[in-house]
Amino acid sequence: MIRIGHNPNTNMLPMFYYLEKEHPLLESVTAEPTGHNAMLAEGRIDMAPISAFSYGEHWKDYAILRNLSVSTNGRVGSILLFSKVPIGDLEGLTIALTNASATSVNLTKILLHHYYGVTPGYLTMPANLPEMFAKADAALLIGDAAIQAALLRPECYIYDLGEEWHKHTGCSMTYAVWAFPKSLLAEREEEIMRIYDLLLEAKAKALGNMDDILRTCQMMLGGSLEYWRDYFAQFNYGLDHDLVLGLEKYYNQCFELNLLPSRPVLEFWPKE
Repeated sequence: MIRIGHNPNTNMLPMFYYLEKEHPLLESVTAEPTGHNAMLAEGRIDMAPISAFSYGEHWKDYAILRNLSVSTNGRVGSILLFSKVPIGDLEGLTIALTNASATSVNLTKILLHHYYGVTPGYLTMPANLPEMFAKADAALLIGDAAIQAALLRPECYIYDLGEEWHKHTGCSMTYAVWAFPKSLLAEREEEIMRIYDLLLEAKAKALGNMDDILRTCQMMLGGSLEYWRDYFAQFNYGLDHDLVLGLEKYYNQCFELNLLPSRPVLEFWPKE
């Protein structure tokens, strides 16, 4: 049995909605991205859609499943910086960072330091916008917490980090990749291939039946069907050449800002 990380956020529904829950090869473990990052590193799960940044930390040990990611080429809609002041005025101020993300936390640091030339202070907190604003001048939220906060239309500046990244680099942004320890291949390659096929089948079925996904999101968080249709129109759940280039750009900038100790090399599986 392969212990697989299950991410409950709406942006991951196209990966999990049609994945067979009671498959004899699968044991699902639900957590936010940072939870899966730690679980995979500690050997408590075998495979997960981890933060892209976490792959960068463990690239020597992990392999990435081909054709699977959570990416956008511009606006993402659920990785949002809420700020009391314009983003360029955050010099010396404090930003509360969600404790549910690694990729977006470091994307925030890249954008602020590299493109806006500001150096704020950072603190990490659970995702709750009022509590974050009580202690900080800006707050980073991701996933459903970001969507729920934005739907309430708070009186502040809201910056979409996918849009910001694309504006400054012209690149796509990959937030999560499916990864597993390369050491598993020695004994469990056939099982991993079967799980990989299940993931591709579930994704294809979801993308061909998006109305089911949209209605489920509406029941979970509210909003109109038009809102959710527009939201998912931004996403790419594959991992083509252009997305890989954007991911490499992100890793290069993480390395240059000393956010990663080494420059990651992407290793994909199955081999071509």
